[in-house]
Parts: sequence; structure tokens; C-alpha cells
Amino acid sequence: MTGEQNLGLVRQIEANREFLLTILSQNPALLARAEPRVRQLMEPLPLAPSSSRPDGADLP
Repeated sequence: MTGEQNLGLVRQIEANREFLLTILSQNPALLARAEPRVRQLMEPLPLAPSSSRPDGADLP
């Protein structure tokens, strides 16, 4: 496979992924029946801590 073919395939995969994520976000019943790893992709990301120190103090 050439680099150009690979790039085309990657773009096609990204378009399909975006389509599936859109459909799943708009259809809760379909999302409920999805595989666990697919449902995990739809969960919101955890918030990052505002500080990297255990005592909560901000670093300079």
C-alpha cells in the first residue's frame, strides 16, 4: 500500500469514527446496546486536578 492509499484509508476511518460517535451521542438506546469499550469512549473525560501537589498548593 502506498503512502497516499494509507492516508486515504486513515481519512476514511476518521470519517466513519466521527459518524458513529455522532449517531451514538444522539441515540441513547443504541448507546446502551453498544459494546462496553464503545460506551467508555462516550463517557466524559475526568477533570484534571488544578494542582500537582498532594496538599493542594499551587506550584510556581
